[in-house]
Amino acid sequence: MTATRHTPTARPAASRLPGARRLVVAVLAAALLLTGCDLRLESPAPQAPQPDAAELTRSRTVEDAAMLAEHARVAALSPAADDDAVAQALGSVAEFSDLHSEQLGGVYDSGLETDGALPETASSAPPIVLPGDVLALLAVTTLTARADANSAASGGLARLLASVSTARAELAVRLAGALGVEAPAGVTPAFDPAPAPGAVDLTVLSALVLAEDEAGYAFEVIAAKLADGQRAEAQARAAQHRARAQVWADTSGLVSSGSDPRRLAYALPTGLDDPAVAVELARSIEMSLAAGYANLAAEAATGTRTSAVDALRQATSDAAVWGAEPTAFPGLPEQAAQVALG
Repeated sequence: MTATRHTPTARPAASRLPGARRLVVAVLAAALLLTGCDLRLESPAPQAPQPDAAELTRSRTVEDAAMLAEHARVAALSPAADDDAVAQALGSVAEFSDLHSEQLGGVYDSGLETDGALPETASSAPPIVLPGDVLALLAVTTLTARADANSAASGGLARLLASVSTARAELAVRLAGALGVEAPAGVTPAFDPAPAPGAVDLTVLSALVLAEDEAGYAFEVIAAKLADGQRAEAQARAAQHRARAQVWADTSGLVSSGSDPRRLAYALPTGLDDPAVAVELARSIEMSLAAGYANLAAEAATGTRTSAVDALRQATSDAAVWGAEPTAFPGLPEQAAQVALG
């Protein structure tokens, strides 16, 4: 019998590779697979978010503050700043502007790569800046912040911008005085005789009418305690506050509705026979009204805040007449930073 010969089954070529070569092939295959996955799953580079209207307003105010601070510091190096009053005013412009920028959150930084390119800054000052240039810039940025306060979508931002605008206007008046020139147009206070507060709660307007009328009564009493120029000043303030109370009462419809909150007399602190106490009361009344108008700017509807902003400006100026120290945030008592301008 013929023996049957067993023929071994042929193995694939890959199985005949040495162990080391099989390992290399496996590693290369895995690498190609992973590389392919990376290419398919790669996402686009992150993009900076597009700023909304509120961010554009905020960043514009910050840029203006940075420009004011830098211009004021450069102007302080000019011969015109040898005058102490001018130097003090420029120093306050720089310091207040730094505080404004800080309170508004500073320059926005997305944290994204910029390919080594440095962004241009609006605060780059020319090599020569004179105090008059700072005065002109104060006037422009005062009006910009005033307009932005009127159009801001957020009441809180509007209140802050109204305060910034008022601070810049006060700085402009003081710097102009130090330079011996007339203050630029648009920075002097002017109460609107026909305010339009928009959709403001009647309780807010009622409190404002009451505060203005109480101020008028208090100044009538203060005038009786003072002499000469201070008496005349107090009498003028009394008439102004009574008139403003009437304007707000008419505008809000409180008179016609029978809800007029005004009284015949108001309680006042003791010790008013002392002129110093009387002057302190006058100062505190105006500062309190400034805070009230800053709050009105927050409460008023978008596009109807100009009256509140202007009234804040007027009250701040009136407080200064009675010795109130300049502040970076007029009408915002929670911001206590104050700088003497001399």
